[in-house]
Amino acid sequence: MVFILGLTGGFFIGQMGIPLLKPLLPFSDFGALLVLVASEILVRLRSLGANVANLSLLRQAVDNIRIGFVFSVVLEAFKLGS
Repeated sequence: MVFILGLTGGFFIGQMGIPLLKPLLPFSDFGALLVLVASEILVRLRSLGANVANLSLLRQAVDNIRIGFVFSVVLEAFKLGS
């Protein structure tokens, strides 16, 4: 259940967040790249605290949100490219 909710939540955040970046940054592709880099930094920070086992459900949720978000950004790039 966490898997599906995380993926759809991340996809929703990506679909709603990318249009919000357009007025803030003149280059929406650059803004999307910055957001993807920020999500990957979260992964690197998570690996630093890999010894904590109490947050496994939370980690799964964050990972699934990130995967859904990245899928959303890639899908948006394909829509813009075609």
